[in-house]
This record gives sequence, structure tokens and C-alpha cells, in this order.
Amino acid sequence: MIRYKSNLPNNLTVLRLVLIPVFVVLIELESFVWAAALFAIAAITDYLDGYLARKLKLVSDFGKLMDPLADKLLVMSALIMLVGQRDLFNAAPYVPAWIVVMVLARETWVTGLRGLAASSGKIVAASSAGKIKSFLQMLAIVFLLLHRMPLFEIASYEINANFIGMRLLIVSLVFSYWGALEYTFLILGSDKTQVDLEE
Repeated sequence: MIRYKSNLPNNLTVLRLVLIPVFVVLIELESFVWAAALFAIAAITDYLDGYLARKLKLVSDFGKLMDPLADKLLVMSALIMLVGQRDLFNAAPYVPAWIVVMVLARETWVTGLRGLAASSGKIVAASSAGKIKSFLQMLAIVFLLLHRMPLFEIASYEINANFIGMRLLIVSLVFSYWGALEYTFLILGSDKTQVDLEE
């Protein structure tokens, strides 16, 4: 049985979970700047809990399970809430629903593969691929929350936060599916007990 043990890395993971409903309420209240700030704080705890767990030698079964789960819940909560927000100029959603479907499908597939790997006794070692995907997703969400906030101009064309956010999200989607494809071949096509690829 996996038990919660109170230490700094695990507490940061739990804090990230606790912040999700607060984040959702802020979006419902259309407090997007505060929501972006809170999401950024939650994203920073994602980096800190893993780093501190390794640095302080506090890696636990609870952290291994709940850390990636908290990340997925945070990202999916944000994307789903952004689908429900409408642009004042053209009534388009902040994030198209098809992108959220693709992200959710990918995460469900990879989670299933992880379960299959675990049942076969395979150990999935971390690499930088998953961290890049998560970083791009979280950075994209911060920009998307700020939506039409102007950032700079290029040849008299105003670049706003949504412009940057959508492109980061698309790039993260490409990385995400590329990683999932590699992950699929390594998990289903390898008899090794050590698989060196992060989700």
C-alpha cells in the first residue's frame, strides 16, 4: 500500500493538487492574471518537488505516483477551462477543443502503456523528453490565460499572449506525440526491464 509521508517534496505535490480547484475558481471569476500567476507557481512546484526529492534523497512511492498525476490534472484542468472561455472579438474558444482531445488521448494512451510496463516488471527511467513537453505545455497555458494581452509588435503587427501560447501548445503537441510513438515502440517492442524514456 502506498502511504503519504510528510516531507517537503510530497507536500509540494499535495500543494499543487490543492491549488487546482482555486485555479479553476479564478478562471470562473475571469481573474485571468491571478489564474496565470497561480498556475505559474504550481508549475514551479512541479520542478521543485522532483529536484528536492532527488537532492534530499526523499524519493518515495507516493511521489512517484502522485507527482506525474498532479501534473496531468493541473494541465488538463487548465486546458478544459480554457476551452470554455470565449474571445470577445470572435467568440472562439481560448483553446480549440480538438487540441484538448488530442492531449487527453495521448495522456490516456501513455498512462495505459505505463501500467502495462509496470505489470511486466519494466522500469521506466526518466529522460529530458517528458520534461520538455511539460515545460512547453505549462508555459503555453500561462500565455493562453493572458490571451489578448499585447506583448510586442513586429512590422506594425501586434503580437499578443494568445499568439505565443497557441504556437507553444502546438509545438508541445508535436513533442508529445513523437515521444508517445517512441514510448510505444520501446514498451511494446522491448523485452528489457529498463526502459530509458520519460513519458
